[in-house]
Amino acid sequence: MEIHDVSEYVTWNIPRPEFYIQDILPKQGVMLLYGEPKVKKSWLAQFMAFCVSLGEPCIGFSTTQARTFLGNFEISAHAQAWRLKDMAEHFTLQEQMLYEGTHVLMYLNETEQFNQFRALMRVLLPKVIVLDCLAMCFSGDENNGEQMAQFIGNMATLKEELDCSLIIVHHSNKNQLASSSVDRARGHSRLTGWVDSLVYMVSQPSGVQLQIKARQATREIPNINIQFHDYIWTLRGAQTATVTQTPAVVTE
Repeated sequence: MEIHDVSEYVTWNIPRPEFYIQDILPKQGVMLLYGEPKVKKSWLAQFMAFCVSLGEPCIGFSTTQARTFLGNFEISAHAQAWRLKDMAEHFTLQEQMLYEGTHVLMYLNETEQFNQFRALMRVLLPKVIVLDCLAMCFSGDENNGEQMAQFIGNMATLKEELDCSLIIVHHSNKNQLASSSVDRARGHSRLTGWVDSLVYMVSQPSGVQLQIKARQATREIPNINIQFHDYIWTLRGAQTATVTQTPAVVTE
């Protein structure tokens, strides 16, 4: 641990925290994107990946362009290919900026399989890695703090080595009486305590609402209403983008 005299420390020329998705995905940070089954968590994670790979705005948030890897651990390679094709109709993708990989049941809490994944990422060098979803890349008990700590340790190693950020897709629990979105994430509290941002997807009759808790955010983020149509996500109703758009910066 480094010790600083705060009166001196605050005079240092330290850059402000930067984001790949403004306020909700800090550089070297972790986002937990979670919700009930069939609320289209995977589609939103994929949309975020497309937007970041191009530096395009994402449901009202500015992005910084970065090479992105979309890790699919849940559906078949064939189904994944068609999801990508359908969404790509709305984007002009750039070479070597968005990669995907499908490996059903690759457990990243287990040393050998984590090292295999780590070796792949060392070749690609992505700055944003999407893991979809936790249940399919974690073989332990989500409620076991020690087992979850092993997964967290591996992910911390990965983002430190690659200087990257993570988006982890996850499920909500069955606690309908929880008063806070923080309490709706499934599994041990070590996971929610570790991540930088919690993005909870709530299904509504007219679309989906995002309830966001982000400790590095530059502002209080209100609930955001979004809708999924023709394979892309857009803001719903009278909402407009509330984050100042910044120029895209390529990070490879």
